[in-house]
Amino acid sequence: MALFQCKLFSQALFRSVNVNVVLPTPDSNNCFFESDVRLPRPGEKYQTLWLLHGVSADESDLQRFSSIERYAQAKQLAVVMPDGYNSMYEDNPCGGSYHTYIAQELPEMLRELLPLSGRREDNFIAALSMGGGGAFKIALRNPQSYGAAASLSGGLGTDDLKNTPAAAMPHIAPWHRQVYGPNMEYFDPDKHDLRRILKRQVEAGETLPRLYQCCGTEDFLYEGNTAFRDYALGLGVDLTFEEGPGVHNFDFWDPFIRRVLDWLPLAGGLVKE
Repeated sequence: MALFQCKLFSQALFRSVNVNVVLPTPDSNNCFFESDVRLPRPGEKYQTLWLLHGVSADESDLQRFSSIERYAQAKQLAVVMPDGYNSMYEDNPCGGSYHTYIAQELPEMLRELLPLSGRREDNFIAALSMGGGGAFKIALRNPQSYGAAASLSGGLGTDDLKNTPAAAMPHIAPWHRQVYGPNMEYFDPDKHDLRRILKRQVEAGETLPRLYQCCGTEDFLYEGNTAFRDYALGLGVDLTFEEGPGVHNFDFWDPFIRRVLDWLPLAGGLVKE
């Protein structure tokens, strides 16, 4: 894999931001084993996974605590990991326009710099924890941009804060108030309520991305995940749900990241755009 550690200026956030990008490239394995991994030729692009972190994390966490580089190399898939702060990946008046940055500005910038495909069928978004709800909202509000979206133990329910462990609340409550306001005055159900977004898009007849959910059965967000699953399936949405023993950590997420990549509709190599 080639690792690009980028520092870019974001107009949407009006500050410099960090982004890690990994691209599948020939490595030492090509010397010992037969491999069809190669550099792109003119006109060829990488399919891309936009991979978002959870609360209190940054652009490096998924590389440090999971095997995403190794998994992506095997799938010949580019992976973009931006720093999303504790933003819920929303546009908000106090914390920056992270939805706009992730969904629009960052893809436009990176496609000018790197050979990343811009086609809907070649772009996927996935995330864990806080990012899971963000990834679903981004994909559902921009269905023309993503072929599939995945949430690993995502914050998908309206009552997730009530189920958050008490020891975490002093840390989580302040950034939640920053995003949605001390009294939820910035919360717009049409923009921020995942169920309402999903129902509106279904009723409008939008071609939605395929959805994937997983959650550990001992996770404090398990109830919210199963409730969203049931709601989405009741609307006739194409959603795959998996669960297994586990709590809210990388011991559960790492093997399921690999399962997400197995589930994605990948071409198995470089694509022509």
